[in-house]
Amino acid sequence: MYHFKRWLPFIFMILLLLFFPALMFLRKNGFSFFENKVRNEEILSKKPDKIQAPDSLKRTENETRVVGEIHRDSIVKSDKDERPIVAENIRDSYFIIAGSFTNHENAKLAARKYRSLGYKTSIISMTDPNGIKTELVSVNNFNNFDEASRYLREFQSKFDLKAWIYTKK
Repeated sequence: MYHFKRWLPFIFMILLLLFFPALMFLRKNGFSFFENKVRNEEILSKKPDKIQAPDSLKRTENETRVVGEIHRDSIVKSDKDERPIVAENIRDSYFIIAGSFTNHENAKLAARKYRSLGYKTSIISMTDPNGIKTELVSVNNFNNFDEASRYLREFQSKFDLKAWIYTKK
């Protein structure tokens, strides 16, 4: 019994040193021993009404669906309206090219992607001396080379480093 009393303060200190870090760990991970009634009441009072939540979710879903349909319709309409520009018809214009494709569908997909990001896209169709048809996806065009090069630097820094300027004189 004497040995137990002699070691009791050390045992108590070790238990305290283990208990407080464990308590902090549990609190940090969301487990608490003593819940505050006031905190619980605040959480319950801030809870939305059960009837309003589904209505607002339905309204949000409907709005999202309508916006998606409008966006999809505008893309389909713009795809139908978009005809490739023939490279031979271009004179003294500078086009910012974001991609070049041999497949027309891939060019349309790239144009649609850039259009959804807010760019005014166009597809330039050209044939090289070997007879290979290439389609260039342009995100903007300019009549002045300085403006085009400024826009190109801005476009490269924000979006695509591989963009370049196309012109036919």
